[in-house]
This record gives sequence, structure tokens and C-alpha cells, in this order.
Amino acid sequence: MNLGKWGESRAAKYLEDRGFVILQTNFRCRIGEIDIVAREGESLVFTEVKTRADLLYGLPCEAVTERKQKQLARVAEAYLATLPRSARVSADVRLRFDVIEILIRSGRAWIRHTRDAF
Repeated sequence: MNLGKWGESRAAKYLEDRGFVILQTNFRCRIGEIDIVAREGESLVFTEVKTRADLLYGLPCEAVTERKQKQLARVAEAYLATLPRSARVSADVRLRFDVIEILIRSGRAWIRHTRDAF
């Protein structure tokens, strides 16, 4: 398993351990991909996971640029459009974008979860 897939799996477990219900992982469409779609209470949470083994290219969160954020928003719209009418999101459901950063240091995974990242 590559580092990115390992990080996404670790992030899903992290969210589940905190009471999130994972609805889908790796939702793909022609626009792009969302790593994790989950529910936390009344929020539908679209989560981007960034995993790094070093800081050569900066902090993991620095890869979630404004361009990437706009792309994720479009992919989220595409995800919502795939839901059957009975499962469509109602007005009382809050949509949220989170970022989970995983940094592997000294053989240990350090996780930072930013809620409502953008």
C-alpha cells in the first residue's frame, strides 16, 4: 500500500474513533476525487487527507491550495448529485470541508485534523 492510501485508511479510522460515520472513501468523478465523505451529527463532512513522510515539500496542509479547495467543492457538488432523491441533503444538514494532515516522524504518525478548513 502506498503512503497516500495508507494515510487515507489511517484518517478514516481516526474519524471513526471520534464518532464520524464514514459514508464513502475515494469518491471519484471526472472533476477529481474526495478522499473521505462522512457524517458527524448534522454535518456532512468532505475530508481531504494529506500524508507526508518528510517536510521536503512543506507541511501537508500547504498542498490544499485555493485551486484545490475550489476543485473539492465542485467534486462535493458532483457527489451530492449522485445521491438518490430519498438521500438528498436537506436544508438542515451542514456541509463542511475538513483537512487531515498526517506526518510520519520517527516511525510515528502525527495527525492534525482541521475542521471547517475552508
